[in-house]
Amino acid sequence: MSSQFIEKQYVKSNTIDKRDYQVNIANAVKSQNSVIVLPTGLGKTVIALLAIADAIINSPTKTCMILAPTRVLVHQHYEFLLNSLNLSKTEISVITGEDTLKKRQTKWQNQIVCATPQILQLDIQRGIIDLEQFSIVIFDEVHRAVGDYAYVPIAQSLYSQNNSIIMHGMTASLPSESIKVEEIMNNLHASHIESRDRESEDVKPYVHNTEVQKIEVELPEEIKSISNLIKKTMSSYSLKLRNNGQLLPRDPSLKAVLAKSHQIEKDPYLSKRWDIRSNLYSLVRLLHGINILETQGVDSFSKYISRLQSKQKSSGVKKLLEHPDFNQAIVLTNRLQSSGKDHPKLSKLEVVIEENLHGTDKAIIFASYRDTVDKIFEVLHNKGYHVGTLIGKSGQTGQSQKQQLESLEKLKSGEYDIIVATQVGEEGLDVSECKLVVFYDNVSSAIRFTQRLGRTGRRSPGKVVSFITKGTRDETNYYVSQQRLSKSQRTIKRINKNYQKSDEKKGLDKFL
Repeated sequence: MSSQFIEKQYVKSNTIDKRDYQVNIANAVKSQNSVIVLPTGLGKTVIALLAIADAIINSPTKTCMILAPTRVLVHQHYEFLLNSLNLSKTEISVITGEDTLKKRQTKWQNQIVCATPQILQLDIQRGIIDLEQFSIVIFDEVHRAVGDYAYVPIAQSLYSQNNSIIMHGMTASLPSESIKVEEIMNNLHASHIESRDRESEDVKPYVHNTEVQKIEVELPEEIKSISNLIKKTMSSYSLKLRNNGQLLPRDPSLKAVLAKSHQIEKDPYLSKRWDIRSNLYSLVRLLHGINILETQGVDSFSKYISRLQSKQKSSGVKKLLEHPDFNQAIVLTNRLQSSGKDHPKLSKLEVVIEENLHGTDKAIIFASYRDTVDKIFEVLHNKGYHVGTLIGKSGQTGQSQKQQLESLEKLKSGEYDIIVATQVGEEGLDVSECKLVVFYDNVSSAIRFTQRLGRTGRRSPGKVVSFITKGTRDETNYYVSQQRLSKSQRTIKRINKNYQKSDEKKGLDKFL
């Protein structure tokens, strides 16, 4: 394909490759509030750039704004816009909670503002922003625009005080439930969905084949023995609850137990029954523990037990640890850990890396728990790989924004071959193109599945390997995510068709 660049006022020449689908989407949403759905890696930020350039052309005295849920994402948008637009540093600003009130008052009036929604919401409440000054606001990761997330009151304030504003939401995937998609559309007062996937005709020329491989593993008998002891412990707690009139499914899910806990907490009488509440909390701990054991491994489960043992001031935790079956599970875990045995995924991972990573190829490995990230890092580091980690900032072991950006930069520069990441590596972050993406465990969210998938196959063919532990939450999550992904695509098409019919009817009514 011949190399072409976008030629547009305010966009730097010979900077942005021209891709038909990006131009088509930007043109389609020019004059209407819209939700844009485009898989990770296909350049939503370029569409934002084109929309912002149009807004400056049409309203040069007004402010354009892009919102993102984290400071790291906000800074990435800032750097991209600074490098892509013919505007000076003083005309593009970053606003986060780190800025003083006085400094923010000035910054809000710049030509372009990149900000976190939390600080914008606070400053709207303080009354220090003239909402009529904005011509366009782009909500990145707009699937968050539900419930009481800051995007919701912000959009409402903007719409009620500025009848000429354009609002666009951008995401890699929308929820599978129609009611949630409609909630997002209503919150942004959006009348249009512009959606693409890798099979869309105008996208196909720009994407490469991504091979998706499932690797199923069986739990070793030693881990099954520990798992069975945890299940026996769970049965005894379920029986105690049943004897107190609190029925749960025979094999309760974490969702079912949490729902029961919320129901108890709202009941004026039952909320004072500490025995019932304590048993429910213990069930939650057991369900969480069995998931860690079966999908993450012995080392991660052992660390989870250590954290429980540090909380023995709680009588409920103390009783749980003293339960004969659970106590035996801990003994077997310690014995298995001492022998050096762990989850079979680890040895399979080593083989996958060795077979698929060559020369300057890069890989990203997704795992849901920090303990697992640490274990994978340790194993691969000991094998001689140049490996780094990418985790969130919460807790004492978390990474700051600066450390996260350093990890990403080391992957881009080739200092790291592999990054092991938690969820923070899924959403929006500018992760370098990877030849290989590994799902060490599976998530039930279609949005997160799509975000993980988009880390490969951008500039060259890529591969995704998904580990599935048979008969565990891994397996359930994998198939649920696929069902939700298909349902989400059907939901988008159906809702967009309804909006188009509504627009046609309005136009006909006006004509008649």
